[in-house]
Amino acid sequence: MTNYKTIGFALLLLSGATACSTEVLNPGAVKDSSLVGELGRGGTPAIVTGAGRALGSGINWIGYTGAAVAREIHPAGSTGSFGITNRWQNGELNPDDADLDTHWEQASRARWMAEEAVRRLEEIGPPNNSPVQTLAQYRNLLQLAYLYAAYANRVLGENACDCVIDGGALQTGPAIYFQRAESLFTKALGVPAGTAATKARQDTIAYAGRASVRVQRGNWAGAIADAQLVAIGFVFNMPYFNVGDDAQRNRIFWSSGNTRESGSAYRAHTQWNTWIYAYRTATNDPRVPVTVTTLQGDAAIDCCGRVAWYPQAKHTASISPIRLNSGREMLLIRAEERLVAGDQAGGTAFINQVRANVGMAAIAPTDLTDAWRLLKRERGIELWLEARRLGDLRRWATAGTPGALDPLETVGTASHLVRQDLCFPVSRGERDTNPNIP
Repeated sequence: MTNYKTIGFALLLLSGATACSTEVLNPGAVKDSSLVGELGRGGTPAIVTGAGRALGSGINWIGYTGAAVAREIHPAGSTGSFGITNRWQNGELNPDDADLDTHWEQASRARWMAEEAVRRLEEIGPPNNSPVQTLAQYRNLLQLAYLYAAYANRVLGENACDCVIDGGALQTGPAIYFQRAESLFTKALGVPAGTAATKARQDTIAYAGRASVRVQRGNWAGAIADAQLVAIGFVFNMPYFNVGDDAQRNRIFWSSGNTRESGSAYRAHTQWNTWIYAYRTATNDPRVPVTVTTLQGDAAIDCCGRVAWYPQAKHTASISPIRLNSGREMLLIRAEERLVAGDQAGGTAFINQVRANVGMAAIAPTDLTDAWRLLKRERGIELWLEARRLGDLRRWATAGTPGALDPLETVGTASHLVRQDLCFPVSRGERDTNPNIP
């Protein structure tokens, strides 16, 4: 993704270094040494903020389309702007689909920009009697840059079929992304304390993120060691913004905002005919809020024509954040580890801690297989619309874990899924332009 290097950092410097003139004297290429100089004069917050916004954009694209394929939402209309194409409606994520290029590009751009932010900060080093930035501020920013880079790799690991790093060769499977993510979370923990409160908060973020990655790598002992350090009330969110820029809005909300915000006229997806809606109707679980309306989606869809529009109400505005990790997820990691070990009672106890925390009744599985079914359901509830479900589905399918999924989230006539591809392919654009991919 090196084509973003000069443009991305030049723009970030313009947005972050407000004390500098933005007059363009020479519209040619910017020397790398000049960028380093600007960063050293106080531009480091801009590159870290830019990395965060790139991560948010990657999650936006992957999270929305992935939710349709995983049937966290059901298609309800448009296939163009903010829509779900006919192929995605059927559960298809195919390498020949140019409509998927943006998903790969945005997620890969997020990884590159965050890792480049880390490299730049390390290259500049701690400030020496800087009037712009203190040592504590530098350390806080460096740790946050590591965290953004780690999460960007996790997004790709949980959602990409294969791995390509900076125009290199195609590496089968997502393992490299998870390896990089774990390493970056570990490096974040190793950054010396800047501001004490920020260090404590960002260390907890790193432990939570690393625990989730260690689950994907099958390192249950390491995952539990990290998960135990995260309190049940902990939450780390990716913020979004309504500043007239589609790239910064919460895409899941905006694509089905109807008239809840000015300019958001879409009704592209619904909770009609999803297991989430059925579960919410039966239980009133506050984690999966759904609004029932008398409206229909904004266009006919392949399977069913016009369908009822029951919008999700988890993301209620274009500024709604998307959660990256939580303390309740850590308890579900501990629950799953117990089920892997065959400990039905232990796994159930952790699930019920989560449910008690949100005011829901305890579960009582009939056997270990049923406990697995309920664990899979609970993760689906807890991580709903957070760009996580495809990664879980693929992980469980690979491991052959017991416990049936709901028919409304698997291939069949009930879900209207013709197939269900559990990962995003390397984009057609990457394959066409990368000489290292045959």
